[in-house]
Amino acid sequence: MTTQYERLKEMSQATRDRTRGGQVVVHTKDIEWEAGPGGHRRRAFISEPDILGSMVQTMAAFLSEMPPGGRSGKHRHFNEAMIFVLKGHGHTIIGDGGNEKRYEWGEGDLVSVPVNEWHQHFNDDPKNPALHLGITNLPLLRAMGLNSLEDAAS
Repeated sequence: MTTQYERLKEMSQATRDRTRGGQVVVHTKDIEWEAGPGGHRRRAFISEPDILGSMVQTMAAFLSEMPPGGRSGKHRHFNEAMIFVLKGHGHTIIGDGGNEKRYEWGEGDLVSVPVNEWHQHFNDDPKNPALHLGITNLPLLRAMGLNSLEDAAS
């Protein structure tokens, strides 16, 4: 019969094996793009432990592309998120209920999204897509039972 302590050691080894089994380099030619929530943009996970079996267990990374004049859906989440603008320019609205604030961004800027605040990203270029790299700690919060993701009513 396996003791609880032996089971803890097995679980620890399984975690080490999982982190060794993920990709060290993710080639963008191999990522799978899909329509984002509401069909307003497309996105692709680059690293996500529960979806892609990534080596990194506590963070996730994704690419998001908004079409010319496009936008993300309005949403909020309990996880932290940083959005690095690879291409394009636009703005992000943070807040709700008359307490909204607009933040302009462009190529090379970093947008830090406040925890659990309603927000929405907009591509202000009518001719070119905007491309963002997003990094979150959602996997960590999910493992702790603290994750929350909510879309605003349309």
